[in-house]
Amino acid sequence: MRTSRLVSGGALAGLIATAGAGAMLPAPAFGQPVDDKVLSDAHVDTQAACSTLTVNLNIRVQVLSYFPETAGRELHVRIRPLDNQSASRLRDSLPSPSSLPQLTSLTYEGDNPSGPALSLLFDRDMRFDVQAGKDPQTIVIRLAEPGAGPICAPAPGAVPQPATTPSSPADAAATQKLIDDAEQSIRDKNTDRAVQLLTNAMEQPENANTPRALELLGLTRERKGQAAQARAAYQEYLRRYPQGEGTDRVRQRLDALNAPAAGGQLHAASGKAGSGSAWRWDARGSFSQFYYRDQSTTRLPPASNTLGTEVDNSVNVNQLLNTADVTITGGNDRRQLQMRAAGSYTQNFGTSTTVITTNNGVNNMNFTSRPGGGVKALTALYLDYIDNTIGTELRVGRQTRNSAGVLGRFDGALLGWQATGHVRLNVVGGYPVLTSRQMDVLTERPFYGVSVDLGAKRSPLQTTLYWFDERAKGGFIDRRSIGIETRLLRKHFNAFALVDYDVKFKTLNLALLTFNYNFPDHSNFSVTADYRKSPLLTTTNALIGMFDTSTNLPIFTLDGLTPYFTKQQIYQLAQDRTLTTKSLTMSYSRPLTSKLQANVDFTMTDTGGTNGTPATAGTPEVIALPAVGQEFYYGAQLVGSGLFWDNDIYILSGRYANAATSQTWTIDFNARVPVTRKFRLSPRLRYGQRRGKITPSSYSQFQPTLRINYYPIRHTEIEIEFGGDFNHQRDFLAGAWTSTSQQGWVLNAGYRVDF
Repeated sequence: MRTSRLVSGGALAGLIATAGAGAMLPAPAFGQPVDDKVLSDAHVDTQAACSTLTVNLNIRVQVLSYFPETAGRELHVRIRPLDNQSASRLRDSLPSPSSLPQLTSLTYEGDNPSGPALSLLFDRDMRFDVQAGKDPQTIVIRLAEPGAGPICAPAPGAVPQPATTPSSPADAAATQKLIDDAEQSIRDKNTDRAVQLLTNAMEQPENANTPRALELLGLTRERKGQAAQARAAYQEYLRRYPQGEGTDRVRQRLDALNAPAAGGQLHAASGKAGSGSAWRWDARGSFSQFYYRDQSTTRLPPASNTLGTEVDNSVNVNQLLNTADVTITGGNDRRQLQMRAAGSYTQNFGTSTTVITTNNGVNNMNFTSRPGGGVKALTALYLDYIDNTIGTELRVGRQTRNSAGVLGRFDGALLGWQATGHVRLNVVGGYPVLTSRQMDVLTERPFYGVSVDLGAKRSPLQTTLYWFDERAKGGFIDRRSIGIETRLLRKHFNAFALVDYDVKFKTLNLALLTFNYNFPDHSNFSVTADYRKSPLLTTTNALIGMFDTSTNLPIFTLDGLTPYFTKQQIYQLAQDRTLTTKSLTMSYSRPLTSKLQANVDFTMTDTGGTNGTPATAGTPEVIALPAVGQEFYYGAQLVGSGLFWDNDIYILSGRYANAATSQTWTIDFNARVPVTRKFRLSPRLRYGQRRGKITPSSYSQFQPTLRINYYPIRHTEIEIEFGGDFNHQRDFLAGAWTSTSQQGWVLNAGYRVDF
């Protein structure tokens, strides 16, 4: 089950196009360890019997649909990654927030048969509603216990409710006057009058100043030592404004207020109990260990007419993945601090290959082994500091950002300042991180960027304008871009648009438009149009395919090309190494009954080619890649729940790909059967066929697997997955058909503990 056997030979452009639309054949993703993070973090805001779960990802996604539609014990949120390189088929998980005890597990499933999905498992039936967040990296899920009434309706009388009449500029001015008077009363230590003034402000028609009044009301209550009333005000704020400039600091204030009751207080600074200036601390995290083993037996065609069958017995994966993620938070009413470290260590126990060749009845054995070793990975290591007195936030260290020209993980610093209620200024600088396995800071490609975020806290329209500049060793401009990002959020409609223009190369680097509409009958329609350079156009692309002929080693830096090319030629090489990919994706989902949902999707891609480069005295020739042209991908899924047992889920998926070099059909069936509240079985059957277009060939693959999940106690999960892989390939070579068959098995077993 070697991964290389799952992809047919072909042009680089074909591989990039296939990755962009999603792999079609079954792939042993369960045989490959999760060595990077798709999920960033999750937090919960609770108001009475309602909880709002906000999940942040490290990639930009579009929310397609979710199932079941209203309630259940397991929730699946179908998402589409908006960047080709983020279309991961891996699995990832986050620790369940302690403030949401009903949530048993929170998992990203890149190998889900209906497409990438966010999977939530609860220990009881829950009602839910799923919405896109303020930015494309955020998903907001509102949760409530079974019962009547709308989800997350406000608790009556918890906090003064604004008047329902439309607001006017005069209302905003009146609210601001009450806030100013309240702040003066606080400075005069007259907190009773401040509470009365802020209560009056909350009774005004809701306007742009209402969030500040509500936040200040909670703060004043907290300073008076009225913890219950302060908690109610903070919870009401987070219910009304789950996304916004003040949301994070209000959430941290609420966490700090709840910390002593939760037993999570590490240290309290000196000061009067209930004082808003006292620092409170909390710590949370997770640790996991998973063992992965993948081995196979391959029967190869004879190397010559005098040889018989050749058998290859291989151990392909044999390793233990250890992961840890720890976050420490602290703060008071003015300042908040967060320190996070997340990484992994993979212990390889070594692999081996035994090839047995039968020659006239005599067996010859050739044995090779690869020694083990360890691989470190660092996904996050940063310190985040918020100062509410001056409206700034600073994050320093290894972090991930997919906005304002920064596309992924980097080592550096991000500084933001809330200049006004409608304007936020940001400055970012650092060095890109090529892979989480990069343990050092690579300083060859420094970058900086500036951006401005436009839009009021509750405005449905949010816009970011940015400038991004990245340099490369040798005095090169690696990338210089200007861009705009716009997000529109309505109750039944959301859209996101991004344009990135490279002013150095004078070309469009990336353009993305996506929108999603939810119909009253709970059906959903979404469209994504994507134009991009692939890989993203940078001068460093000139290094693709470049080797030093004297050493036969790759050339790693741009100044290594200067003995053979001028700077202008190197800039031209970069453009010649970069493909242009265009794609259009449409998806539609519709509930057929209360227990069945149907999903269909269609993707068309069009990938261009690259220019070649003649050989020089020190570099070899780089062969041009022809254009791939248009390729088409079709998919359909049927999702059912509660068909045989309560809260069971079944997914039947079929896909067809008409690519440049092949045609592929796959069918995938997956079931989730909750045997008990703590024990779940997930059998899965996958079958696929591929037929070559350029040369006669065929490939088929069948993969049965069984995953067992057990949750013995709160914050603990044990998972075991066992499966097989059986594939067969036929090729027409030298006027005759050759046949290769392979069978193998995989085992994944491990545990995760949250604390």
